[in-house]
Parts: sequence; structure tokens; C-alpha cells
Amino acid sequence: MELSERKQQILKAIIAEYIRTAEPVGSKALSALPELAFSSATIRNEMSELEEMGYLEKPHTSAGRVPSHKGYRFYVDHLMRHPTAPMSTGDETALMTLKAKELDRLIQEAGRLISSLTNYATVAVTPHLSHMTIRQFELISVDERTDVVIIVTDANGGKNKLVHTPAPVTREQADLLTYVLNQTLTAIPITEITSERFDVVRRAAGLTALLAPVAEFISELIEDMGNQKVFLEGANKLLRFPEYHDTSKAQALLAYMNDDKKHLIPIQHEIDGVQIFIGAENGENPLSETSMIYAKYGIGDIGQGMIGIVGPTRMDYASLSARLSGFAKGLNKLIAETFYDENK
Repeated sequence: MELSERKQQILKAIIAEYIRTAEPVGSKALSALPELAFSSATIRNEMSELEEMGYLEKPHTSAGRVPSHKGYRFYVDHLMRHPTAPMSTGDETALMTLKAKELDRLIQEAGRLISSLTNYATVAVTPHLSHMTIRQFELISVDERTDVVIIVTDANGGKNKLVHTPAPVTREQADLLTYVLNQTLTAIPITEITSERFDVVRRAAGLTALLAPVAEFISELIEDMGNQKVFLEGANKLLRFPEYHDTSKAQALLAYMNDDKKHLIPIQHEIDGVQIFIGAENGENPLSETSMIYAKYGIGDIGQGMIGIVGPTRMDYASLSARLSGFAKGLNKLIAETFYDENK
């Protein structure tokens, strides 16, 4: 059954009032709103029907109603304006102060900044970087048994590791291995760095004692880039909302979020623009009483990650989704300037 225009107006007003006050909304309060030119009796009847249809719920201790998860979903899909305002000057200025030489650190700092700006718990998810390529290898000798291995990628700057060899390695051997690595394993997706390619390196560079620790470091990097990292920031800010004044409820939610942060990756992994997940859409777990707003950001052609806000279902979806969208666009710009312009 479709909602009439009047029911839609009343549902929208109830959600706006509940977001503002965190208190159940009654017909008397609604009848005083200038945008609702209906009698209190008419509003009461419409609210009763909205409750029967599952769009509203009635708390046992109150005569007023609150939106259900179904009501919020209808609001987000049909009643909410989806503004695409550019990033505010204040948000852009704050974002541009972030400087990091590693992508993971930048994404974590971005999540922390969003939490500070919005006063919500935030989630920042790094992308799968399976299309990432290695731009350059460099081996720096410390002594005949110790070298620094530097791997420069096209997505997150340089990674380095101090390695020790069981036998001495000459400067000529290290230089030859560096040359072969750069000729064989650069400018291809990391998923194409296979054991067969390592065999080519081994045959060309010879059985130097440095080959095994370098190969191990490359394998660690490939595994690391294939895993998404999830950073949770400002989780304790959820405690400021009336919904989490119940200590046991708050503890259950915070414990679940902190226990395995991959719980915070949406069930629908691919995000298109900005998407909102309400209540039970987050699964049968403590997140089923929250809402999450996610926006995607891009790492060029390499991959996509997500930034998100976690809060009670009573949140200002319109303004928060618009702000998060603007922030994601600003993050795209910052990533391009930090990791691409400097590497060209």
C-alpha cells in the first residue's frame, strides 16, 4: 500500500521532530507545526495507521510515536532531499592539514578528523589494492650482512624493512639484485608477482643470500595490500546520545565494534556514492539498533575504500550524508595530490 501525501508529510515531520528532540512525538506537537495544516484528530488517525503499517512504533512509556526502521528507510528513499553541496570551507581546510606519507595513516587520520568534525563515531576502510603496482626497488647496504629494502608503490609511497642475511652479501650482488627486481617485478599489478616471476629473478640474480629476505618482504607487502584495514574513531561519542544511556546496551555495542572492526564493513561491500544502512540492514547483531552512512573514495584506478558515520537510527541523514559526500570528494583530491602528483 502506497503512502498518501498526507501520511508522507506526517511521517517526515515526525522524523524531523524525533531527530531534533530524541523524544516520542505526539499529535499535539505535530498539529502546532505550520507545515501540517491538519487537525489533531486527523493527525492521530494518520499516526495510528502509520503504526499499523509498520512505519511508526509506540514506546510503552509514552503516548507519542517514534519512527521504525521501516519508517527511516522510507524517509531516506523517498522523502529526504539528497543535497550534493560542495565540501564546506572549514571541512576542506581541516582535511588539507592532513599530511601522511602512507595511505593507511592518511585514511586513519581522515576518519579521526571526520569524527571530530561531526561528533559521531566514524569508520575508515582502506581499499583492496590488488591493482597496485611497484614502482621501484632499492637496496641500501648497512654492512655485509644487513640491508635496508625499500619498495616504492604507486598507492602508498615507500615501505622499508631492515633485513639480515645468514651470509655476507657484496655490493655487486646487491646492485645486481636491485637491477633484476626493477626489470622484472615493477609496473605490473602485485597479483601478477608469482612464484614463476620469482624464479626469473633467482636465475638472473644468482643465489645471493639477500634474495630470500627480499622475497619474504615482497610477499608480506602483497598480503598486506590485499587486506582491507578498518579504523574506528570516536566510538565513545556514541555515549552522548540518549539511545545509549542504557549502560548494558552501550557496552554491548562498543564491545562488538571493537572486537572485530571488520564487523563495521557493510554487508553490501560495494558502495555506490553515498549509501545508508538502517537498523536490521546491518545484520542481526548490536549494530541492528544503529544506522551507518558510508561514502566511497577512490585511489585512481587502483581501488576504492569507504568512510562512514555510525550513530543511532535517529540521525540527520540528509545533512550527514551531504557532509560525508563532500568529505569523500575532498579525500579523493588529497590522495591524488599526495600520492600521484609527487610520484610523477
